[in-house]
Amino acid sequence: MRRLLILVCLLVPALARAWSIIPIPEFITDPNEGNTYGILPVVLFTDEEDRIRYMLAPDFSYNDTKGFFPRLRFFGYPSRTRQYALVAGKSTTKDERYLAEYKDRGLWDGRAWVFAGAMHEQDSTERFFGFGNNTREDEESNYTNNDTVAELYPGFWIVPRLGLAYKMGIRSHGLSSGQVDSLPFIAVEHPEVRGRGLERGTYWTHRLALIWDSRDDIDIPSRGVFGVVYAEGTDEAIGSETSFFKFGWEWRQFVPLSWRNWSAVLAMRALIDYVSAGDDTPFWEMSSLGGRTALRAFGADRFIDFNRSLGSIELRVPVYGRRIFGVNPVLELAPFFETGQVFNGVTQSPVDDLHIAYGMGFRAVIRPQIVAFVDVGFGYEGSAVFSGVNYPF
Repeated sequence: MRRLLILVCLLVPALARAWSIIPIPEFITDPNEGNTYGILPVVLFTDEEDRIRYMLAPDFSYNDTKGFFPRLRFFGYPSRTRQYALVAGKSTTKDERYLAEYKDRGLWDGRAWVFAGAMHEQDSTERFFGFGNNTREDEESNYTNNDTVAELYPGFWIVPRLGLAYKMGIRSHGLSSGQVDSLPFIAVEHPEVRGRGLERGTYWTHRLALIWDSRDDIDIPSRGVFGVVYAEGTDEAIGSETSFFKFGWEWRQFVPLSWRNWSAVLAMRALIDYVSAGDDTPFWEMSSLGGRTALRAFGADRFIDFNRSLGSIELRVPVYGRRIFGVNPVLELAPFFETGQVFNGVTQSPVDDLHIAYGMGFRAVIRPQIVAFVDVGFGYEGSAVFSGVNYPF
């Protein structure tokens, strides 16, 4: 895959009319990874109408734990409804990430869509604090995940805005010792994970979802509602290591605000997820909170249990825009507030012991489909800085 990605990157300049480069310095403070420093030169390739057709985003970063970690990222935007992505990266230690994704929302004259993707990742900075909503910081442990996932996600619109989707996923997950020398290995600090995810497991899952979508745009929405109700399951009878059943719902709403020359988008989200299963369910198939999309003051998977609830609100305010580096980026400021918890029983209250995160997001929006973000979050365990592409929701 790495050779294919390099070949594609060499051929792209010949396919586009013009290109421009935006150098972005990287400084990330992740509660799991620690400090990361680097440079991210984003190269945009446009057509005759100044529409972005391809984006090349390699980065060259250094982290005390992972070492030097170069990554190649290539994104293609053949049309407003079709896009694909290729990612390949390998650190000088044991970390690596390879990904391929394809999305087409314009099938059958816009009445159907499909998503297909595959990913392999090793991350030597993963953390586990135990099960439950009130795990302590001094119970922190470290491990390296070895995660391989393949997904197929087709769907169609029953009527305008109301859709039905099916998602099939195959996941194989294992773990080994981590590279954070100051922390104990997960199996030493938390022997309760034996038989609950410490061993390699493979799962073949199936999900049905009913979707409502009235957003004016999928990638950069400014108004409308997105809602989904889903049920997902797997069973030992079809080859999975254990059996479980998941169900839940998510709601997002985007409200445009304006006053004189001022405009913004109020983005809101609420979700609740349940897992009905036995105590042999691996921790990496349970519900979790923490990371760049949920409770942005905490590291990834900071809180883990069978069920979770989350509420998020942020105000996306454009503050500056001008043509630079051959494109028209708009800088957004996005103060945000999030609250949520994990809990064990289906009958337990999802809002009686909430964690809180708040902070400020900085986004560069390049229409029609590119968002680069840096989010700075604060909570009772300290602060965190996350960066990436796309909105958190």
